[in-house]
Amino acid sequence: MRLSVLFLLTVFVFSNSVFSCDKTLKVGISQQWAPYVFTQNGELTGIDIDVVNLVLNEAGFCATYVVMPSSKRGFTELKHGKVDLLPAASYSTERDSFSFFSEPYRNEVMRLFWYPHGRLESLDLQGLLEHQQVILTNSGSYFGSDFTHLKEEPKYKELLVTVPSLRQRLAMLVAKRVDFFVDDELAGLYLIQKNNQQGIELHPYIVNNDSVHFMLSETTLLAEDRAAINSAIINNQQAITEIIARYVKH
Repeated sequence: MRLSVLFLLTVFVFSNSVFSCDKTLKVGISQQWAPYVFTQNGELTGIDIDVVNLVLNEAGFCATYVVMPSSKRGFTELKHGKVDLLPAASYSTERDSFSFFSEPYRNEVMRLFWYPHGRLESLDLQGLLEHQQVILTNSGSYFGSDFTHLKEEPKYKELLVTVPSLRQRLAMLVAKRVDFFVDDELAGLYLIQKNNQQGIELHPYIVNNDSVHFMLSETTLLAEDRAAINSAIINNQQAITEIIARYVKH
């Protein structure tokens, strides 16, 4: 489902209200990241937008989308009850201290993208580094404790290279300037398929796999509201899988 854009002061507001409902939830969006959340032809769309719409509709709510300038601002607004829900959240004890976490609705899987070489297929991340493979990463993403430990090793410093843009990382792999890049599986596949890039595949090793949840307000949502949202997530797993498949082919 795509949502028309309305500009209000310094905040973008979106609405999916196509039916009568008793309660409208404010959903905070802190960044655009295809295929999860992005603007296309002036409209907000993406996997997370479609999943939020599905779940809230099933739970009996309407939604208003508020785009925040940063994740930090989104957390502040949730703490103070200015928004009711933040999607695409991985669990942490700090975040749990001021919100309720929903049932997981998808996974965020970090994978290695490469042009396959049979002799490297069975290796894990450390094994690839021991074979002097140059791997691009994004400094803003979490790749798990094993990756964090390896990145702190001085002997791997020149092999783990930070490049801020997924487009740049893909371009450098295509140009054969590096051996791998690490990124979110769906985001990487989406860009590769959009660019019709041939020959790039997922290495079998999974760098990290985290559940993704909604963060739900402690102050504005009742226990029965949260229960309805969790029930809708549990009962719509197949529909969520189908939403993901509309954006990315595995």
